[in-house]
Amino acid sequence: MSVKMNMGKWSSVFAVPADLVDEHIRIASPSQLKIILFLLRNNGKSYTYKEIGDALRIHEEDVGDGIRFWVERGLLCEQSGELVPDSKSDNVSDITPEPEAKKKTFTHRKPSKTDIITTAQKVSSDEHLRSLLGEIELVIGEPPSQAYIATVVMLYCDCGMPAEVILLLVNYCKSIGKLNANTVDRIGIKWANAGIDTVEAADNRIMQTRQSNMNWSRISSVFGIKNVGSPTEKQLEYADKWITQWHFSDEMLRAAYEACVDNTGKMSLAYINKILNRWY
Repeated sequence: MSVKMNMGKWSSVFAVPADLVDEHIRIASPSQLKIILFLLRNNGKSYTYKEIGDALRIHEEDVGDGIRFWVERGLLCEQSGELVPDSKSDNVSDITPEPEAKKKTFTHRKPSKTDIITTAQKVSSDEHLRSLLGEIELVIGEPPSQAYIATVVMLYCDCGMPAEVILLLVNYCKSIGKLNANTVDRIGIKWANAGIDTVEAADNRIMQTRQSNMNWSRISSVFGIKNVGSPTEKQLEYADKWITQWHFSDEMLRAAYEACVDNTGKMSLAYINKILNRWY
């Protein structure tokens, strides 16, 4: 007796990172998911933004926004002219890389068993670190988890972030209802890469972030966008430009949105930005 398995369409498959589903699928837009799946399916091949946009029926500038979304979330980064996993930077402006900055950057690393042992040794040997963790326990209302401790130790020891700045960071995360190790890690890494190492700088960053989120909330309301999840850096950049820098009214923003939909049949922030730039 012989047995033969015919996988049919299943004989051609490609891998999807577990983090994409576990951490990002709930906040990614349909176009952002299309872009990452297209790139994963065509691993090793080179495409321009226009070619990707034509294949997915997405505006080429929205392709750039989509790629930036995955870079900002650490799923992709640029390296030697290619998009690769394990990001070493927070931003990408094009598939063709810009010269690498000489400044050291930091990224999240999930702690291994060895890291946990090292973390415990660092805590036991540093009185200031133990005091910081004690204050954080008061903020979160329970003893911090191993992941929480590893994040705090990483920011304090590896990134050189002062204890008072880390404590301010944890309080900020509590104020926005996201008091978990993942959020503290993500925002803390951004602060470290931005050189935020004083309470004054951290306060300024928090005020800017809150204003940017308010601007995006206003844009979302004017455009009728619902359930969009956390805004990307590019979305916040557009919102700040249109409202804080250019001072457009809700009526003008809505007019630009309607002109975009009339001309393209869909909403495109990049297209709306072109309209507003011309009007400005």
